[in-house]
Amino acid sequence: GERPPLGAPIPEREWLRFRLAVVAAIEQFTAVLGDWFLAADGLDRAHADEVMLDLLRWHGAEEVEHRSVAFDMYQHCGGTGTPRYARRVAGMAVTAPVMLYLWVWGTAYLMRHDPQLTGSRLRYSYAEHNRAVHKGLLPAWRELGAAIPRYLRRSYHPSQEGSLSRALEYLRRSQASRAAS
Repeated sequence: GERPPLGAPIPEREWLRFRLAVVAAIEQFTAVLGDWFLAADGLDRAHADEVMLDLLRWHGAEEVEHRSVAFDMYQHCGGTGTPRYARRVAGMAVTAPVMLYLWVWGTAYLMRHDPQLTGSRLRYSYAEHNRAVHKGLLPAWRELGAAIPRYLRRSYHPSQEGSLSRALEYLRRSQASRAAS
């Protein structure tokens, strides 16, 4: 939000930098997911709806394409140096558990509202998640988790994440992109 939680005495500019650090950390995960969607052959093998799959991959390509915008803005606004690095770490420390929660909550929500699922499959379970990973329908937890130490390297830049050429190639051939043009 615009103000620190519970009226914490954080200077306005510092609060802005922290929020940028959080957004940069979120974009780390969206870039990883976007690149995963572009390469996920399991979604093709599952005969996912072509229009929805194109939309999902288009969004994934877009996430890879702009993966460094928030990070670069964070760096520009004072995100370099040792105390600034600590803020970047804090941004990821806040973001990672929230993203995990949203992933599990979102998966459970979609499962509950999928008309093709019935019975016990309506609840999120680690076993169901692992079955989907094995089929290539979801990224493995280790793939998502591995994004954290990469992001925390001092020398890290989001341009190292994902394949920009794969994203741009997908955008060139995407039905949704061509229809929008």
